[in-house]
Amino acid sequence: MLLGNINRNSIFLALVYLCASGQGARIVIGYRVVAEAEARIINDRNAPFRDPARDSEFGSQIGNGVYLGKAITRASLPAVTHGWMTTDQHMSAVDKPGGWRETRGRTNYHCVFKADEDRFDDAAKAWVPSDYWDKGEASIARYIRGFDEHPDETVRISYIAGYGEALQMLLPTRMVNADTLDFYARCFPSRAELMAYENESVDWTDWNLYGEPGEPEW
Repeated sequence: MLLGNINRNSIFLALVYLCASGQGARIVIGYRVVAEAEARIINDRNAPFRDPARDSEFGSQIGNGVYLGKAITRASLPAVTHGWMTTDQHMSAVDKPGGWRETRGRTNYHCVFKADEDRFDDAAKAWVPSDYWDKGEASIARYIRGFDEHPDETVRISYIAGYGEALQMLLPTRMVNADTLDFYARCFPSRAELMAYENESVDWTDWNLYGEPGEPEW
C-alpha cells in the first residue's frame, strides 16, 4: 500500500514538473507609469488590462491598446496630459525603469511588465510608419494584414510623432486581455521600489519586425 502511494506521488510530481517545464521564463518588455487606480487593478491581476470600452474607430497614433514608449528624457516630455500625447501614452511603459515622466496632480505608480519569453519571441511584430499614424484602427489593421498577420495578435512599434527617434510600442487590446503572451505586471509607489525589484533594460530594436520604421518626425 505504501509503495502504491509512493508511486502515485512520484507520478504526480513528474506531471507537475513537466507542466512547469513547458512554461517559458518571462522577460521584461517594458515599464509603465500609471495612476493609483490602474495600479490597483494591475496588482490585483498581476497583469495589464485594457478596457475595450476605451477603444475607438480612430484610436490613438498607432491604434487601440496599451501603449509602451521608449524612454524619453524627463525634460523633453510634456508636463500636462493634453496636446498631441494621449492619456494612454502618458501612462506608457518604457524600456528602462523610471524612464517615463510622472504626471502632475495625481499619485503615480511605477510598473514593470513582462511576458513569456518563447511566446513573445514567436509573436508577430511590425513597424508602423508615419503614413498610417492617426489614420484609425481599420487602416492600420489593413497594413498589418499585408504581412499575413492578424492585427490583434501583432505587437506594433513606431516613432512617437513630434519626438524624433523616440519609440513607442502598442500591445493591442485583445492581445492584452486574452493574455496570449502570459503577461505579468507589478506596480510600486516609487521609482526606488521598482528599481529594487527590477532594473533590467530592453532594446526593442533587437526584435525581428515586419516592415520599415519610416522617417521620424521632429
